[in-house]
Amino acid sequence: MIYPILSAVLTILAFNTSWYAIIFVSLVPLFLFFNQEKNFWRLLFGAALFRLIFALGSVYFVIDPVLYLLSILIFLGLPVFYYLISKYFSLELANYSLPILWTIWDYLEAQYTLLPMTLMMSGIPLADSAFLGLARFGGIIGLTFFVAFLNTLIVVLILKRHKEKMLFFLTTGLLGILIISVLLSVQFLKFNQKKYFSKKNFIEIELLSAKEIKSVPDYSLAVLSVSSRANLLVVAENFYKSSLDNYEEIIDFYKKIAKKLKVNISAISIRKENGKVYKSNLIFSASGKVLDSYDKNYLTITSEYWPFGDWRPRYFDFVRKVSPNRAIFDQNYQHTSGRPKILGTDKFSFASLICGEFHYPGYLNKLNQLRPDFLIHNSNNDWINFGLNQYLRLTNNLRTIEAVYLQKPILVNGIKDYAGIFYPDGNKMISYPKNGLSLMSVEVRY
Repeated sequence: MIYPILSAVLTILAFNTSWYAIIFVSLVPLFLFFNQEKNFWRLLFGAALFRLIFALGSVYFVIDPVLYLLSILIFLGLPVFYYLISKYFSLELANYSLPILWTIWDYLEAQYTLLPMTLMMSGIPLADSAFLGLARFGGIIGLTFFVAFLNTLIVVLILKRHKEKMLFFLTTGLLGILIISVLLSVQFLKFNQKKYFSKKNFIEIELLSAKEIKSVPDYSLAVLSVSSRANLLVVAENFYKSSLDNYEEIIDFYKKIAKKLKVNISAISIRKENGKVYKSNLIFSASGKVLDSYDKNYLTITSEYWPFGDWRPRYFDFVRKVSPNRAIFDQNYQHTSGRPKILGTDKFSFASLICGEFHYPGYLNKLNQLRPDFLIHNSNNDWINFGLNQYLRLTNNLRTIEAVYLQKPILVNGIKDYAGIFYPDGNKMISYPKNGLSLMSVEVRY
């Protein structure tokens, strides 16, 4: 089982350091293990061992036995399909199928666990690489396929090393692919940059992040030095903690603040309508009216929905003491999903991604098809007590990749999160709220 363990360690290094190039060889030991192992159950165990070690070393901020178990069970579809192809067709075909099989099961695992695990997809380290521009081909999914393809090519090269002509052909092809990929990446990023900065219209947006949630409305917003040129102030999700007991008070407070600051405000709050609970992004006009609203579509398990009735893992009981207002503890907090839509004023429109929604690439594509001028990812990371820096680093990698793919700027802010903007050319301008608050003004072209 040394090969799966070695693969997991190499992949952790690629995810946790600036040595992104390791990702191009990190899957090689695992793929060689697949090629050599003939026992079905040992094949499954090796794949599960790889995934568990990799998860513990890279996304340790979401350690959860149920989550990890479900994640591994989904990922085991990869060795199962590899085994079936090798048994009923040929081992060589199974090896050549690895880029496709890996991409499919890496994506399925990322999207269909109880919490999205997109930050574990193999293309994530390439956000800081010379290959970022290749995100134009499918975003994180395209980069993940590229990583799996290069790893597979190296595996084939190793297996064919005794054939001199084949070895020369594969080595030359590998070097050629790397060179061409870098050149294409550079050109795609230049194209995105030229396309974005050629846009004639622009607006100024103020992005507010904070290090902690405030329990009641106070004067933190009222005393902000918001630019007179600002077209929108985006307040961090849960800047003021909303519940079924105080949401009306908080919404009224935002109306008053919008009038006081004389600026449109985008703010997120729980609200109740026709007996249903929603988490909504509300747009308040400078005159204090609600211009538009978006109800969160992809809900977060435990806090916003809980599909298992009265059953819950026992280790959740200690959470109840500090955070009882969750769907897992109180069915009154079961949220209702909204529908995909974009928000805006008479000048501009944008897609609102509330917290975990950003981690569903398919949903980003669906919102992008509605043709927003830009996207805003507003998140609350107050749930992270250990590993926040790692989570933010990987999340920023995903934001970088998706901005390049969608060819639109992605604005970000939140609780224990950066405030700033990710441009379509791979550049970014972000600031962390070191002194409690971070108010960043960004210019957005559209």
